[in-house]
Amino acid sequence: MKKRILSSLLIIVLILPVTVFAQDVNLNSKQPADPNLKDKMESNIVAKVNGEKITSKELAQKASTNQLLMKINQIDQQFLKTLTSTESGKKVLKEYQKQQLDNLINNILLQQKAENVGITLSQKEKEELYQQQKKRIIKNNNLNQEKYLSILKNQGYKNEKDYKQQFLKNPQLKVNKLIEEKVVSDVNVTSSEIKQFYEKNKDQFTKGDNTQPLEKVKSQIEELLKQQKRNKKISQYVKNIREKAEINKNI
Repeated sequence: MKKRILSSLLIIVLILPVTVFAQDVNLNSKQPADPNLKDKMESNIVAKVNGEKITSKELAQKASTNQLLMKINQIDQQFLKTLTSTESGKKVLKEYQKQQLDNLINNILLQQKAENVGITLSQKEKEELYQQQKKRIIKNNNLNQEKYLSILKNQGYKNEKDYKQQFLKNPQLKVNKLIEEKVVSDVNVTSSEIKQFYEKNKDQFTKGDNTQPLEKVKSQIEELLKQQKRNKKISQYVKNIREKAEINKNI
């Protein structure tokens, strides 16, 4: 059950990790080989959200379709061929693209909402967010300060200050604050809810031949139930915004 709980915690509704690490560094970044293709992607409009345009380039960045196909190719070349050369495979990729477009639309709606209600970040909040981002990158990629700075330069940033400024411009940071303050601030889980979940799934909390006591798994259950409630509220919040929005899709 522990494994199931941990897996469930990774599934955040929509596109929206409630804590989003924006403006991340890409350790394997590559520029498009064809400049004409790049220009076409930047000018091709796939959707409009309250008048705000979404280009093919933005959708491609969100969907990361090329990177996904490259990973599939490394695992199973035959499966990749099926995906890209058969009608059923192309249909799957098309559906994936549509889902990612909807996710992108949801994010833009939340960004617009954050601006409309006047969400701002204090200097202290900005510094804390950047330090969290920096620590995450260093930890996840096993870097030291010197390697961290080297990667930033390889990504085209002049220095750490340049990257920090770009990171803090990302509108997703305000979306995170909007969600925390306006949507999920009142989410809580009661002891009775935790106990009820434990009793209902007691046979799953096993370690060897013994069932783990409630106190041992209480924090995991609480986090799972809290995330479920957060996801439900975020989903309903976005649904309400979408109902009032003007959305036009071209794919």
